[in-house]
Amino acid sequence: MKQIAALILLVLALGTRMAVAADAEVKALGFSPDGRYFAFEQRGTDPAGVFTTTSAMEVADNRLVKGGSLSYSDDDKVKLKKAATATTRLIRRLRISPKDFMTVSIRGLDVEPFEEASHKSLALPSAWFGPETWLVLQQFKIATRCQNAQETPVGFGLSLERKDAPPIQLSHDVDIPSSRGCPTHYRVVEAHARKLKDGTVALAVIVQNFAPGFEAKNRNFIAVTALVPPVKK
Repeated sequence: MKQIAALILLVLALGTRMAVAADAEVKALGFSPDGRYFAFEQRGTDPAGVFTTTSAMEVADNRLVKGGSLSYSDDDKVKLKKAATATTRLIRRLRISPKDFMTVSIRGLDVEPFEEASHKSLALPSAWFGPETWLVLQQFKIATRCQNAQETPVGFGLSLERKDAPPIQLSHDVDIPSSRGCPTHYRVVEAHARKLKDGTVALAVIVQNFAPGFEAKNRNFIAVTALVPPVKK
């Protein structure tokens, strides 16, 4: 994983949302001006067809907000319109904006096999987070078996480590939700951030979940969110 540091692409965008790569399977829709909410969209394929989901997160509590939408490409016009309306209402209600946020991306890198260890996955800019700030991903086996299978699923932990501040635990699995299937490994894909007036940073990290599924190219993306306090000088 050390090679990742040399390949990191830092894209800072103030005033406009960034399009960071051609891979459109996941897309950040932005934050609310106060950093309270973050929304993203993902596309994939399951046995029912090609789908699009829109989800919003309450940043401080790292939890989904009710009101997201799910639609399939072959849905009738009425269902597609309902999904589009639900998405529009959610974005407006939460005041999600595609402006004034930063993206750091490492899409396109080869995925390394599962290893039960912690790795520095993505460096974050010191101007926003303080010197030598990294997102650290840990993968580990979960004791319970996957549903309808004999395999042992893999969980993940994600933390933010900074040179001049205590580490912040962003996420740590104690069990695996059924929506993930039977995950075999994870990868940090990108991070999005909005800086607030008091120096706090609203952070959303997109983690890619790999699991056997309907199609080998399927991907499931998880958003992990937090409010990161400024480093005291």
